[in-house]
Amino acid sequence: MDSVQTQNKRKWISKFILSFLAIVGGVDSILHIILPLFPYKLNQYILPIGMSSLITGILFSLGLSLYWHRNEKKNNIDSQKYFVWLTTILRYWLALYISTFGFEKLFDVNFAFSYHIEDSLVNTLNGQELTWKYYGYSYTLTVIIGLIQIIGSVLLLFRRTTLLGVITLLPVQVNILLINLFYGIGPLTTFISIIMVLGLSYLSLERKKDIIAFFSSYKSKLPAIGTNTVRKLIRLLCILIPFVFVLYYSYDVKKSKKYFGKWTVEKMTRNGKIVSEKAWEKDTLAWKTLYFEERGKLLFCTNPNMYVDSVSIFMKYHYDKDKNTLKVISYEKSLEKPDTIPVLISKFENKSMQWKMIFNGDTIQMKLRKENP
Repeated sequence: MDSVQTQNKRKWISKFILSFLAIVGGVDSILHIILPLFPYKLNQYILPIGMSSLITGILFSLGLSLYWHRNEKKNNIDSQKYFVWLTTILRYWLALYISTFGFEKLFDVNFAFSYHIEDSLVNTLNGQELTWKYYGYSYTLTVIIGLIQIIGSVLLLFRRTTLLGVITLLPVQVNILLINLFYGIGPLTTFISIIMVLGLSYLSLERKKDIIAFFSSYKSKLPAIGTNTVRKLIRLLCILIPFVFVLYYSYDVKKSKKYFGKWTVEKMTRNGKIVSEKAWEKDTLAWKTLYFEERGKLLFCTNPNMYVDSVSIFMKYHYDKDKNTLKVISYEKSLEKPDTIPVLISKFENKSMQWKMIFNGDTIQMKLRKENP
């Protein structure tokens, strides 16, 4: 930690941040443990109690920081004692809170199997449900994340290992915070994540001089290879080559971007005969939906309501932008010698087009409408 002299030179904003993180975070961690234990008949009081406690914590941290700062200027207070106590509270509540989430993962409470999510279509799930489904898919991954949180929390409880605990936990908690923010997990959960990340960041910044000194002093003892100019050029190429490759590849993939999406088959004829609307129930070639994906993937699905892999045909397609031609590559007969089928496209507009091709000896004509933008 900094010396006592440095501690006494802290600005008011620094005192307020520490007071806020220690007190508000501590209050929130206690509420997280106590409020779920309330009897059902008291559930209506959970939100008012939680909000009033947090507001009280914020006001108290503001008043404490002002009192601390004013008396420090008058040399009427042991500033070091305030700093030590608040930092200790910050470490302890972080350990309490984060380990709680860790144990929830171990005991299959966090990311537990959800029956209604399991039976829901992916496009009907919100961000929170998608996250729950994704992380809940692998219990092993959930346990690993939980163990990291528990081990990091234990390290926070000891002064000697505080920095190691911060280094262990900060990447995990930042990742969780980003998920909460961009997947719309919920304002309360996001607030908790923000407080945790800020608390861990504060503890790391208290050791910033030591961290900077460590990385400044560390240097590989292996001898340098080549001249300084050559090394700079190779370093540049190590970044430039992937950038150019991905840029070109992205351009090549997106040449057929106008076709990307879900296309509904509004009308289909086979050898001049109209395929009936309900033919898909028995005919595996009575397609109702075409899915144009990136990287040349094309899927023909008979089910009009949802994608079903067992009744779908996977193909590849090749689009020539210069000639404006499309070829479908079928693997139905042979994986080693796939059929390349030219597709005649007519009346192409933004969300509609017509197809004509010969598949398995049959002349197929389809009128397609694009469903998504």
